[in-house]
Amino acid sequence: MASVPSFQPHASDDEVLLEAVLNTASHLGLPKKELAEIVHLDERTLRRKSGLDPNSAAGQLALLLVRAYRSAFVLMGGAEGARYWFHTPNLALNGSPRELVASIEGLVRVVGYLDAMRGKV
Repeated sequence: MASVPSFQPHASDDEVLLEAVLNTASHLGLPKKELAEIVHLDERTLRRKSGLDPNSAAGQLALLLVRAYRSAFVLMGGAEGARYWFHTPNLALNGSPRELVASIEGLVRVVGYLDAMRGKV
């Protein structure tokens, strides 16, 4: 009986998170400078990094941004809808999500709003 080969991931959690947050920023139309401000890293540091520790403060902020995008993607019907929603003023949030995620409080509020919306789906 042949043994089943086990899956050995080639990327670390740090590398996966960095790739995910960079892709999220790209899909949302966020320049790297703005992404760096959201995750509280210097733009040059973000460009030079080979990974982003999910347990670090910057990693936690990155995870929240990725979570927000994934929720918006589902709720708004895909990448275009999520991007449009992200850039459009929202009366319930009292501003556009793009403006709000610039602060930690705003990022948490956007994620909470999306979580509440997903709960209704």
